[in-house]
Amino acid sequence: MITQPVPRRNLLLGAAGAAALAACGSRRATSTANNAAVTLPTYTPVTGGPTPDLAGSPGTLLDGFLTYPANPVTMASGAPGDGSTVTVFVQTYSPVAPGLGSNRYYQQLNRALGVDLRISVVPATDYNDKFAALVAGDLPDLLHVRTSVVDVPALLAAKCQDLTPYLSGDAVKEYPFLANVPTAAWRAAAVHNGAIYGVPVPRALLGQTFFRRDDLIAAKGLNPDPASFADFSQLCRGLTDARHNRWALSNADSAFFFILQMLGAPNATASPIGGWRDAGGTLTSSYELEQTKQALADTAKMCKDGMVHPDSFGSATQDLTTNYKQWFNAGSAALHGDNYPAWWQFYVQNIAGPTFKIGAIVPPNYDSGSTAVTWQGNPAFSYTALKKAGDARIRQLLKLCNWLAAPFGSTEYLLKTYGVEGVDWQRNSAGDAALTKTGQSEVPGLGTGYVAAAPYVLYYAGQAQATRDIYAFQQKFVPKSVADPTLGLDSATNNRVGSSLSSKMVDARHAIMRGQQPVSSWDDAVKQWRSAGGDQIRKELATQLQKR
Repeated sequence: MITQPVPRRNLLLGAAGAAALAACGSRRATSTANNAAVTLPTYTPVTGGPTPDLAGSPGTLLDGFLTYPANPVTMASGAPGDGSTVTVFVQTYSPVAPGLGSNRYYQQLNRALGVDLRISVVPATDYNDKFAALVAGDLPDLLHVRTSVVDVPALLAAKCQDLTPYLSGDAVKEYPFLANVPTAAWRAAAVHNGAIYGVPVPRALLGQTFFRRDDLIAAKGLNPDPASFADFSQLCRGLTDARHNRWALSNADSAFFFILQMLGAPNATASPIGGWRDAGGTLTSSYELEQTKQALADTAKMCKDGMVHPDSFGSATQDLTTNYKQWFNAGSAALHGDNYPAWWQFYVQNIAGPTFKIGAIVPPNYDSGSTAVTWQGNPAFSYTALKKAGDARIRQLLKLCNWLAAPFGSTEYLLKTYGVEGVDWQRNSAGDAALTKTGQSEVPGLGTGYVAAAPYVLYYAGQAQATRDIYAFQQKFVPKSVADPTLGLDSATNNRVGSSLSSKMVDARHAIMRGQQPVSSWDDAVKQWRSAGGDQIRKELATQLQKR
């Protein structure tokens, strides 16, 4: 879900990267017409792992584990490496971990892999700049590429390995943990230039979740599960109490996107291009729908009526995401849209005491004439591209990725995710694997989870109730969920101007929400979006959809 302000979602390769690609030869591979259909890897769930406490459904509903499995199973047949040096570029959202010489987790991981892994890890905030500089030179063996990165088809064709012969169809079964990655993740992240160019890092179909403070709602005697927009508006009005520093909504965009889902609007969260409805190959942008104008009008009224936190818009240079979370946890906002893992994070960061309780609202039908949907998240956070090499080398690198994608509950997963037992982690009284202070320093900041990863499961150390709650919520969320039909497609026009167009549309949206412009001004914004590149983006995407 987009919030204010909008971060730069599209990464251009920059002058250095563009010059490097120009030197590599033809950019024909970037043509949208060249992104033909490819046979995706045959999805083959792994068997023999631990039995979940709460059973899901492969590829759709997540398994739930209330505690970490007491007896992890070794699932790989020895070290996959050949003793060679393997270079890696990856990001981290944690402080960068200590280097190989002083990091026991890093050392043990290399022994388990049977290689000399040389990881170049950068903070996520520095990723764009580092990536642009990196692609201008010699690539590492394994290159972490976020799905928000665009304008990469030429880079992949010039410098990275076409993995189709190794992973397409049943060929992937040579790497059983990669075959365990759901099909949606491959489609969303790995296909470019009509071929498979990466190993995806999967995520769940669960997308943006509209959280509620159940304790605050109960204290007011309000209905936590509205059955229509009218009920939702009544809930927001009942939760708002400005005299006591409490507003219903953490920010206006949370309300706007939630109302769009009530109205059955197309998914506008997962892709940098996003928000398209596909009707037999004819694409309509969510910008062009009457539902969007209705949601804008409703959100503007909520802002005018004081239901939205007054500090939620900030300025053009502020990112208020952290503020929204803090307001929700502190109780100054009772409703907040966020990614579903925040469910566990909110409990960990709880400052309200033992009465603190949260839940989530599944979008109801707006009224009797609408059918609500939920929006699936991006089924892949990123993918790992492999530098071009000979057949033996590519197979070796894929074996490493396969080991790093070992499923939850395996000894391989335990080492990759938690490090060395007794040093980086230890079992607590509940049986959960808990990182020590050393582990907190050595493990997350090495970024190994972004090289390759197992499918998600619901497991939150010390928060079994959060696991139960999210498991129950997904059973309501997933059946109503819709995907973005353009996810995984490339648009050369979007690569050039998409970020600018998106920013202008957000500005137009916020001007209406703030009461600075009437809802009718949206029509002019859409016309400008179409003429400035929106129609061309539509054409390029439609061409690829016909070939999918």
